[in-house]
Amino acid sequence: MLFACIGLSGCASLRFKPTRESRFINMDAEVLRAEYGQEKRTETLANGLVCTFDSKVRLHLPDKKRIVLYQTLAGSGVCYRSKDKRYEFHEKGPYCILRHQGTTLFEGVYFRK
Repeated sequence: MLFACIGLSGCASLRFKPTRESRFINMDAEVLRAEYGQEKRTETLANGLVCTFDSKVRLHLPDKKRIVLYQTLAGSGVCYRSKDKRYEFHEKGPYCILRHQGTTLFEGVYFRK
């Protein structure tokens, strides 16, 4: 019964099937793990333009917290945002930055283990 309720509640983390994974490291040697998956969705911008995206990412933060973000429009690189728009994860080349309500939580580079 509990699993049925969780499954129907729309918990994105439980339905996440990763297709690839990356790790990033910061200057304090903290590691952020990113798992990438697929989920087709559309977003209507303020100017009425409708964009279709098919990617999402689940981040495993150094403090053990997990968050799921969805691909959104980016000027360069790739950008993901949480549904409530509080978190933003931006990747460009080997670099990444994670922000929560405009405050930088993590900034690092690709880490090959």
